[in-house]
Amino acid sequence: MKVPLAPPQDPGFVASLLQSSIIHYEKMLALFIAINSESGNKNAETLEAWGTELLQLQEQAELADQLLMNALEETSPPASALPLLEKRLEIMHQVFTHNRALLSTANNIKSLLAHEIREMQGGRAALHGYRQTTSSHQGSILNASR
Repeated sequence: MKVPLAPPQDPGFVASLLQSSIIHYEKMLALFIAINSESGNKNAETLEAWGTELLQLQEQAELADQLLMNALEETSPPASALPLLEKRLEIMHQVFTHNRALLSTANNIKSLLAHEIREMQGGRAALHGYRQTTSSHQGSILNASR
């Protein structure tokens, strides 16, 4: 059995939940913008801190949205809440766009790092086939490909 969050006749309650949801998505959007603008300060610690903060903001937005959905199951949104719904939708779209761009950048970096690792492994394997003699100017190839 569900317990109503507020009396259905309270239109201000839905508006306050919408405003809370908007605030959480605005914080997420601000973080995405900060991540994109901080091009030179992307060390491992900073990236980890941003990831942690982003996860916390997502959890807060999810909780606010769940409260909003529960309230909307009890009552329909008042006409005065329509601008807030539109604003929330627009901000969510911007967050989605920034998230997609960040994911694309992260995947590109991941691919580049994987390529670099393969290149280093290939160089290391090539060095295993080389033996240096006692003279510093001579060496011999142990494995020769024909």
